[in-house]
Amino acid sequence: MQKSVRHIVDFDRPVRPHSDSMKWNRYAGSGPEVLPAWVADMDFLTPAPVRDAVQQRLQGAPLGYAEAPQALLEVFRARMQRLYGWQVEQEWVVVIPGVVPGLFGAVRTAGNAGDAVITQTPNYHHFFGAAEFSAQQLLPLPNHLQGGRWEMDFDQLPQLAGQGARSFLLCNPHNPLGRVLTRRELSQVAEFCLQQNLLICSDEIHAELILDEDKQHIPLASLAPEVAAKTITLVSPSKAFNLPGIGAFALAVIPDASIRGTFAQRIYGLAAHPGALSYAAALAAWRDCDDWLGQLLQYLRGNRDVLEQRIGAMTGISMAHVEATYLAWLDVSALELENPFQHFLAHGVALSDGTPMGDRNFLRLNFGTTRANLEQILSRMERALGAG
Repeated sequence: MQKSVRHIVDFDRPVRPHSDSMKWNRYAGSGPEVLPAWVADMDFLTPAPVRDAVQQRLQGAPLGYAEAPQALLEVFRARMQRLYGWQVEQEWVVVIPGVVPGLFGAVRTAGNAGDAVITQTPNYHHFFGAAEFSAQQLLPLPNHLQGGRWEMDFDQLPQLAGQGARSFLLCNPHNPLGRVLTRRELSQVAEFCLQQNLLICSDEIHAELILDEDKQHIPLASLAPEVAAKTITLVSPSKAFNLPGIGAFALAVIPDASIRGTFAQRIYGLAAHPGALSYAAALAAWRDCDDWLGQLLQYLRGNRDVLEQRIGAMTGISMAHVEATYLAWLDVSALELENPFQHFLAHGVALSDGTPMGDRNFLRLNFGTTRANLEQILSRMERALGAG
């Protein structure tokens, strides 16, 4: 019997410049060739099985209104069981047009205008927007560096009780801090939320991008049935398999029938339904691309290690170890720059401004790119430091 030949993925192949990429085009006119390291997508070709599946779908049937194939839901449920020992019932699953609408839907499911939302800070800026654009007050739970690791300030939780919160938005693994929350940390969040009768929305879109091999993602809802009953879990193959451009697709896992019904009503009309191509892509990613993902993680680990070494040698910039995601949170406070984002942009590097994420003294760097491109980005940053 012939053995199958493993396909080796060339993550060093440049694929993005001169394309329709928002990431590459946004700052193209900002001066000499700007290297982008901002928005959270990767400079790697989407896995071949995904591209093949989309091509087959294009050729195989009309592109009319579509619904999630049963095979997709079954593959997802089997994947959650295999990866995390988490048994997800099919009736718990709500198909939604992306994780961001899921955040907005969760906040509006839990409360109304004038209520409050607890979330970690810093954070992905749409967590703040979910509260703001729902006319709800934001109650921040700070993260602090403890022994070189970002940790939530659980001592602040008692002060947040009784301030009108109806929901807790959790990001795990965390963007931009790169943390994988431990079972102890998740249990502390869950215990507080149960005591305060808060609906938890857990964004787990980066769950399959764990870089530290001694870490394990734990779905919050898998802790206990009573936790699951108060949790909306948001998942998508978008980040791990580089699919944001195929069309918005995510799943909300909501075990409680009453919460699930309210969520479906509140999210209705927020965005278009996912389409046939996004379903085909998601199915192929979860079913056929584990080998690709394994190679990706090895490459990202290498990029992470290069980044941490180079940043560690720079004067005025520091970063904590990145446990997960392809995003690094850089502390540039020691540089005392009036506008850190603009300073590095002027030297040919487009990072993410930390201000919308909660701290102007930080920048987020996306290292989901070729090793050569990452090296150029870091060299330009070094030159920018020399320029003062």
